[in-house]
Amino acid sequence: MPAGFAAPGVLFAGNSSAPDRAFYRLVFSKLPRDKYTRYVEVGVGSFAAALVAANAGIPPSCMETSDVTLYTGIVGTYVSGGDLASLGMTLDGEPVEIPDAPPHEQAAHLLYVHWLARMQAKPEVDYWTNLVTDMVEREAEHKARLAGSLQQIGDRLPGVRFTPKCMWDHIAEAEDDPHAIIIAAPPTYKAGFEKFFDTGGRVEWAEPKYAVFDPDVDMQRLADHMRDKAALLMFLQEERSGIAAHETPVFAHPLGDVARAFVISNRPGEIFKLTGGPKVALGMSRSTGPTSLPIIPPDHQVTDGSRVEVVAAKGTEVDYYRDLWMHRLAAAPGSYNMLVVVDGFVAGVIGYGAETMTRPYPGATKYTTHLLMRFAFGAPHYELRLTRLATMLALRRDTAKLVFTGASEILLAASNGLVTVEYTRHPEAKGLRGLMTLESRAKHPDGYKLSYRADWVQDDIPTTLTTFLAKEKAWRASRKKAKK
Repeated sequence: MPAGFAAPGVLFAGNSSAPDRAFYRLVFSKLPRDKYTRYVEVGVGSFAAALVAANAGIPPSCMETSDVTLYTGIVGTYVSGGDLASLGMTLDGEPVEIPDAPPHEQAAHLLYVHWLARMQAKPEVDYWTNLVTDMVEREAEHKARLAGSLQQIGDRLPGVRFTPKCMWDHIAEAEDDPHAIIIAAPPTYKAGFEKFFDTGGRVEWAEPKYAVFDPDVDMQRLADHMRDKAALLMFLQEERSGIAAHETPVFAHPLGDVARAFVISNRPGEIFKLTGGPKVALGMSRSTGPTSLPIIPPDHQVTDGSRVEVVAAKGTEVDYYRDLWMHRLAAAPGSYNMLVVVDGFVAGVIGYGAETMTRPYPGATKYTTHLLMRFAFGAPHYELRLTRLATMLALRRDTAKLVFTGASEILLAASNGLVTVEYTRHPEAKGLRGLMTLESRAKHPDGYKLSYRADWVQDDIPTTLTTFLAKEKAWRASRKKAKK
């Protein structure tokens, strides 16, 4: 999807993958119905696993679900036939008015308000501001899509129950029931969902009390706690070290060279009787995973004294951050990939390509002396447009030298700079203003296709950082003045 266009469907993308859901489907389809009459899912999210269970024959009427996010609170309250007003949702301290409309449209309105507030809380860079503009200009269309998705979930889960509740409290209510199966998909990062759904304090609701899940300790805590309980447990664990929380995981598939996704159960032997033994999914489509470096905090102070590095990285690593920061919007992978590291934090990603020189389009001789900048994208930050820093670093020939090695060195030596293409609703990509030259503009069904070009820059990294910080300071001052 072109940058700058919002996609409501991303809200309903769960954190379980296709292999995980396929394994769940196998277990659910063979689960003894006379023994397990109570389906309990904590941290239900977008109801992905519950939908798999329903498709496998588990009656939604025996399902009880819970979560602590407002997003799931809205979806769950609608799907379970609850009162949306009970959520007590406010925006900037004022109650969010629920429209006089069918329940699925009411829920869609609340999701839209929450979604828009989240996007507006992002840094003021072109990518996010374009998304906000698109959301506002096409509000009716976005709400209609949200309403359609909600109605589909509701139609497939008639009778399901939902309660805003801490996962540990819900587990405690079901753990001693021999007729219960408990499903969980805890977050991979501490406070991961809190950060994903952050609105900068603008949106509040009747949030239940809960403990923030810390995967570094709570995955193991969950496995140990349920080891001898009467209820049957299955939960999803994504682990960068490749070490499972239980000595006998019932399912696994790779997420990279070391990282693994596991399904953990408190009774592996019982699961194996249903599945025929432990299962492993191999030959997966390209999976992504982070490096060992932490992501830059959005309030981290970047100064002239900061240490900035550009380092070669695996495509799967770069794609992980790009998917995270680009809100799951698809983009072409880079052939030559790099990380921007600031003070030991991952702050951006860069992807180059050589197709413009090695396989140019017929007649497209204008750019055959320039390599392709597939993407340059920065992490969210409260003050700085880190995407511009990533772009400025990408425009350095010395940056490209780090990945154009071996046989590809000749391409870099023969190149004069970079070209890139942007798809946007606007006739200019403001994020490239002052960095690259607009070469062509063509109408596109969703706006414009913009082609940009720039020659290589010879600045060293400290000079690039100083220039970036000076321009950011001037930009913030001009915006502050314009708002007065």
